[in-house]
Order: sequence, then C-alpha cells, then structure tokens
Amino acid sequence: MSCPTLRIIGTGSTLTKELCSAARADLPFPIEFEILDGPSCMRRGVLRPDTYDIYDQWFYSLDVLWTAGAIQAIDTGRIKRWSEVRLAGQMPGVASAAGQASAPSAQLFVQRDGTLGARQDGDGPPRIGMLPTTYNVDSFAYGRELLDDVAPDEMESWAWLLDDRWHGRCTLSLDPAGSAVELALAARAAGLVDVRDPDDLTIEEIDALFQVLMSLKRRGHFTRFWGTSEDSVALMAGTNAVIGSLWSPAYYSLRGMGRDIVYAAPREGYRGWHSGLCLSSNVEGEKSEAAYAYLNWWLEGTPGAIMARQGYYASVVGTIRETLSQAEWDYWYEGKPAAEDLPGLSSTIAVRRGEIREGGNYMNRVARISAWSTVMPEHNYLARRWREFLEL
Repeated sequence: MSCPTLRIIGTGSTLTKELCSAARADLPFPIEFEILDGPSCMRRGVLRPDTYDIYDQWFYSLDVLWTAGAIQAIDTGRIKRWSEVRLAGQMPGVASAAGQASAPSAQLFVQRDGTLGARQDGDGPPRIGMLPTTYNVDSFAYGRELLDDVAPDEMESWAWLLDDRWHGRCTLSLDPAGSAVELALAARAAGLVDVRDPDDLTIEEIDALFQVLMSLKRRGHFTRFWGTSEDSVALMAGTNAVIGSLWSPAYYSLRGMGRDIVYAAPREGYRGWHSGLCLSSNVEGEKSEAAYAYLNWWLEGTPGAIMARQGYYASVVGTIRETLSQAEWDYWYEGKPAAEDLPGLSSTIAVRRGEIREGGNYMNRVARISAWSTVMPEHNYLARRWREFLEL
C-alpha cells in the first residue's frame, strides 16, 4: 500500500525551500507543499479544509479556524516533545510587556465545552488547537543612510514609519494583522492618535488611526506595499523604499545581498508573533499518522536550525542547541558577537564576524514585545477600513 500524500498549506515565512527539502528527505511519505500569502492562506484554511491536511500559519488565525470547524484538536499525548514546548513569553524569567488577551497562549487549549482557553481543562494529556513551532519579534528596517537625518541622541521609534523626513519612501505589509498593529504603535509614538492597546483597537481608535493614514497616503507618504517576504526584499533592495516594516528572513537576505540596512529595536518595543501547525478537520486514518509524524518532526533539531538561520526562535530549544554550531547558537540565541561569518538559509553569508544581533539575546528581545500580531475583536471593521486605505 502506498503512503498517503500529506498536503500542507502555509506561507514562505516557515515553508522555505530548505525546510520543504528537509521534510521530504527525513519523512517516509510524499509531501505536497502549497505556498500562499498570509490572508490567502487563512481564507483557504477557514473555507476549504478538504484541500489540505496541515495548516501552517500564525497563531492569530487559530480562533477563526476553530470557530469555523475547519480544524480538529491535536492530542498532545501523540507529541513526543510536548513537555519541552514553550511559547514566546513563557520561557523561565521572561515576562512580555504585551497584553495577554492577544498572546498566543490565550487560546491554546481545547476546553471541555469545545471552546479554546489559556489553560488545560481536565485530566490527562491536554488537547490543543495549534502546535506551537516558531516565533519571533518584528520591527522595521531602514537604510543606514537614513541616519544622516537623525540626531545623535534620537532613539529608534515606530514613529519613524510616519515621519516626513522619509516622505514617499516607506513600505508596509499588505496584511492588516501585522501592519495595523505596527501603524497603531507608530501613530501613538508620534502623538497622532491616542491608542490604549495597539492589538485591541476600538472602532473609535480605528477611525482615528485611519484618518491619519488616509491623509498620509493621499500626500504620497507610502511607496508600494508588499505581500510576501520576497516582495519586501525587492522593494528594500531598490531605490524607492528607505524604511519599512520587514521580517527577519528578508532582513538577512538583504544583508546577504550586501544591502547596508539596519534592523530597528524601537524604544516602544517589538511586535511579536507566533506560528504553529493545525490539523484539518478532515484528517483521519493513515493520513492522521502521517500528519502527527510531521508535527513531531517539526520539534526536532533540523527545522529549528533552519528557522534560526533566518532569525526565528523555536518552541523547543534543546534540539536546536544540539543542531546549530556554537557560533550560530551564540549569535542567534545568546546575542553574542558572531565568532565567525555565519550563513543564512543559503550559502550566502548573512552575518559577519563581530556583528551583534539588535536587541540582544532572545530572552531580552521577547521580553520587549509590546503588541502581538492579532485578529482583533473589531477585525471585520478594521479589515474594511484597511481595504479602503489600500484602494485609495
């Protein structure tokens, strides 16, 4: 009997060509990967669970998928390293500054009444809606030449995204789950909008924010928007954008290309995100065995090391430390100067000897998360205003 083909949908953030190749080499069944942008992946995840077996996306989509009945509970009794899993902000000695209502842990566990909650409900191995895999803290990047316009004592700030000094040269992600949070942080930091919680905006706060954003867009403040990490690399490698939101893999790709850019450690803190894996509600039988094998593989050293080389952290640390070189571990996790040139995902050198990761070690960076990528309670209204903003 032939093994079933495992169908996985996700984004290029985690489903890199290196990750996909490693999975196909390590696992004894065929795997079909489909790479989508974030919003498209979430739509597919919610509306067409019959077209995939595993959903690889950000935690903020979990509640939407679970409410739609598109995914099933994961039995942690079948996850070999479940006892080693730690979410962002849950490592010993780390307390995130962000609100807990939108943190990944807020809706991890399946409750006895069928809802999702922050804690295990009942005895035995817990059931979860999503297996935590990788996470990071995001900010923005800028060309080093921008520092010519910055005072010596001026600290990096999200407000820079809206600053007239770089009018017409700011780029943003098309995904409102991240960009809306970043722009709320920016508008608050610039004193343009009074925002209580950037990852839980009220309708009044959304309206006030978009009044500012619409005005800026009409005046041509923003250059092109990007949908994928590859798009952002092309934009920042060109001449139109000098500052903009950027994910870690794109930053290290640009560094590997020789682009002299800086990744900011904003004084207001980072935007955090967490990624994970869900099981389609249609998975059963042999396909279930293959799916759990893939989930377990993700918590071993190879996937975590691949993610580390693009700047991401993993929910199981021990296996990664055994897989990375000492120099890699010291730079990516410990925040120490690189003892040697370090490769990114390709053979291109992404980190030069002596460089230090912005923000310090992973505990310090995660402790400075001030907001999470999220689907807010007022997401439908936010999404409508976001479409108006993009179409202006």
